[in-house]
Amino acid sequence: MLGVLTMLCLSGCVRVRAAMAVSPNDLVSGEIVIAAQPTRAGDQGPELEIPDAVKARTSTKAYNVDGYVGNTLSFHDLTFEEVRELSSSINPNSQHFQMSFRRSGDLVTMSGSVDLTGLPTDKADVQIKLAFPGRVTKTDGIDEDGAITWKPKAGEVTEFTATAEYSTKGQSSWTRWVMIVAASAIGVALLVAILAYAARRVSLRQVQ
Repeated sequence: MLGVLTMLCLSGCVRVRAAMAVSPNDLVSGEIVIAAQPTRAGDQGPELEIPDAVKARTSTKAYNVDGYVGNTLSFHDLTFEEVRELSSSINPNSQHFQMSFRRSGDLVTMSGSVDLTGLPTDKADVQIKLAFPGRVTKTDGIDEDGAITWKPKAGEVTEFTATAEYSTKGQSSWTRWVMIVAASAIGVALLVAILAYAARRVSLRQVQ
């Protein structure tokens, strides 16, 4: 994996902007932009593989903004386990990116980590946003009215966590939480798609 990170450093900047919202019945919806700066004409950015079990609740569209090309992946109503499966399908072997959700009584905790130690500070634009339907009781991110933001820095290992209190029996509307985070466009593990794609691009350039 370190070799892939090194190749990414040589291949240009990457952009990952993930946003997720958890509903009162523990279903996760969101959107993530995965993009990189093209290195040749016709470069369309990284391709994503989606598990068959969740394809009906996901969609992708091309992303081309600020010189970055790639995809925007949208998903809705995934269980905590399905979020893990979606992440694992794109990141089957690496431990550089991890994320998990768990419930204990009325407390739901998200925890994860991202290792960007192989990237120079000017090579990554990474942002993660998460919204809960209940009161956030603890987090190491920036909490703005229940919408939590993390901005992992290149060259560092970033650990992130957030805990919220709410019951699955609650009827609180969570649509506004989706609106809060959607503009920033499951799991941080999807970043590996860019790393693998960058490695392939470098290999192609070396062959040419």
